[in-house]
Amino acid sequence: MKNNRKQDSAVKYPLSAILGSRGHLVVLRELFRSGNPVSHSELLERTDLSRQGVYDVTKRLTETGVAAYSGSGRQQLIGLRKDFPLYDSLNQLFSSELKVYENFLETLKQIIGGLGKKPESAWIFGDAALGYDEYGDPIQLALLGKLKEIDDITREFREKIMVEKVEHSFDVTIDVRGVTLADLEARPFLTEGAVIRLWGLDPDNYLNPQTNGFAAVHGHQDFDERSLAESEVWSELLKSNPEIIPRTIKYLESRIREISNGDKSELLEWKHLLRNCSPQRLKKFLTSDSERATRLRQSLPFWPVLTEHEQKKFKIMIGELLNI
Repeated sequence: MKNNRKQDSAVKYPLSAILGSRGHLVVLRELFRSGNPVSHSELLERTDLSRQGVYDVTKRLTETGVAAYSGSGRQQLIGLRKDFPLYDSLNQLFSSELKVYENFLETLKQIIGGLGKKPESAWIFGDAALGYDEYGDPIQLALLGKLKEIDDITREFREKIMVEKVEHSFDVTIDVRGVTLADLEARPFLTEGAVIRLWGLDPDNYLNPQTNGFAAVHGHQDFDERSLAESEVWSELLKSNPEIIPRTIKYLESRIREISNGDKSELLEWKHLLRNCSPQRLKKFLTSDSERATRLRQSLPFWPVLTEHEQKKFKIMIGELLNI
């Protein structure tokens, strides 16, 4: 008699149970990013799952053997089993997922940095920034510049992404828009305030005049003052989330291996600082008005390695500092 039961052997096909739902993927991704066991409340904060959803997913993941509980009661944590047979492969899978995304953003930043005339700001907006995009949806990218320059900036950027085959390499479609301050005021390029910043300041900064002494950014002095204010927030974020520093060093090492010699100097300088500065020295440096600090603040390397939760935390902190 034919057995009509669906063949889903736990021994033969363990990934069916481990990666069986979006909830599983979300929790596993956070556990691999953390590298250490975390509490259910931390997972609740870092994901968009409900409290019951977090408990259900962690229970099922422990049943597959890929994760295990430690502690009890309110001290109970959930973490990955590093001796699980598929641990290394799953770790590589999630690391590769993140690396492709980081490489995509870094490629866009390098193209912008290599333009003859650079935009004042550049960012991704729309569904991709909100996290609602689906495969094949265009990545909407805005370049902000002066009225007389923006067409040339946009044209050169489009040419460069074609020459460097960015869309083919990352299997994406990029929709580039050149915008001016007048266009920005209509806010079609700031969907629900969500942007992925690629260059310059957050575009919302240009629309908030006189916030705690910081006018809308119009020149290098304004840029430096705003960067200094943001550095104060970075120093506090790094103090409360010190795990960001080793992640940033790892990211810098990856970028240093991949880019040409002429572009390595600032990355090497940041790597040296992060490896050799105590938290107190790093805070002093980030908020210093020295020439070196002012220069390096224009290429802060932390944002690409932040989790979504850390990004939200940073935005809340900068908002509280500047009352915006």
